[in-house]
Amino acid sequence: MLSTLKTIVVNNQTINIAADEAALFSALSERITQFAKECIAHDGVFSMALSGGSTPKGLYRKMAQLSEQQFPWNLTYLFLGDERCVPHSDSDSNYKMISDALLSHISIPSTNVFPTINQDKDPEDSAKTYEQTLRRFFRPKDKSQLELPHFSLALMGLGTDGHTASLFPNSAALDEQTHLCVANKVKTDSFDGTRLTLTRPVFAHAKKLFFLAAGDSKAKIFNDVVSHPEKGYPSQLVIGDCLPGAVEWFVDEPCARLILKE
Repeated sequence: MLSTLKTIVVNNQTINIAADEAALFSALSERITQFAKECIAHDGVFSMALSGGSTPKGLYRKMAQLSEQQFPWNLTYLFLGDERCVPHSDSDSNYKMISDALLSHISIPSTNVFPTINQDKDPEDSAKTYEQTLRRFFRPKDKSQLELPHFSLALMGLGTDGHTASLFPNSAALDEQTHLCVANKVKTDSFDGTRLTLTRPVFAHAKKLFFLAAGDSKAKIFNDVVSHPEKGYPSQLVIGDCLPGAVEWFVDEPCARLILKE
């Protein structure tokens, strides 16, 4: 399926374009599988920060079809890139979406999955607890290494306002350089509340970041983010933090229609 992708480079960013969502999810599932096996061959483990929202659901359903023989679930460790401050039983919970679409269908040890805790009751304390979880898991082997998580892969989304994870425009978390996870107060036209999110330094140290966007509704913001880096959207700030070659886009043709016109 990877051969069905059209790959272009715009402003030094690699953009993989599929004909439609079904082809996109199939190709990205294949790419993640390939990359997971590469990481395990090199590092012994594959660690991934998962994206919430609606678009990744189709990807997770596709990955849920992968057996233990097809995907190294037993050596895979899954974390949340962000979470809403609701119970995990709530329909708005990223963890519930991921659990329903992916986790409940695969043979992954429960100890390999790291949801947030008490995010609905005390977001600040929940962020601190999740940071401690990250620091324990990614504890450096020796003191010469940076004390930051080094995810194998971070799956990133793209909001119509240019946000990614729960790093929203004009929110305090955008300037956070010390903490790994924070409770970010967010106020937009459609949301006024607090969300947990991993921070820019965490995403910047991932080996790879795969940005996933689909649909005509994302065409304008996708074109802006890729073609106009001076606009300073949160997603652009994250991309700017990363090493060259770390970021790849996976989009469908409706999302890429403006890019393809240029």
